[in-house]
Amino acid sequence: AKDFRTWNATVLAAVALAVSGPAASKSRSARKRVITRAVKEVAHYLGNTPAVCRAFYIDPRVFDRYRDGITIGGALDDLGQEVDPGQPSIHGGVEEAVLDLLEDERTPAIEKVP
Repeated sequence: AKDFRTWNATVLAAVALAVSGPAASKSRSARKRVITRAVKEVAHYLGNTPAVCRAFYIDPRVFDRYRDGITIGGALDDLGQEVDPGQPSIHGGVEEAVLDLLEDERTPAIEKVP
């Protein structure tokens, strides 16, 4: 069960960072605030403290990529579209983009924030 919680927390954090992507270009302190807010959102969802979520549930590579200006923003464009019957879940594209992000692949689902 912890693996699922960890994966869910990582995906939620990646989505929160992607939604706040434009703030990454503003300043270092703006990026810190965005990361703090994302951790708080994940902690609220999991019913845990931000410190525990950051230390044990959210993969730190998500934050490293965000600091480099890389998010899963391209994958979020596909949310709300019709899903093919053969796909296992409606979050498949987002989860695939998070996997690509963690592996640091450059795919269309990953976008560099200006």
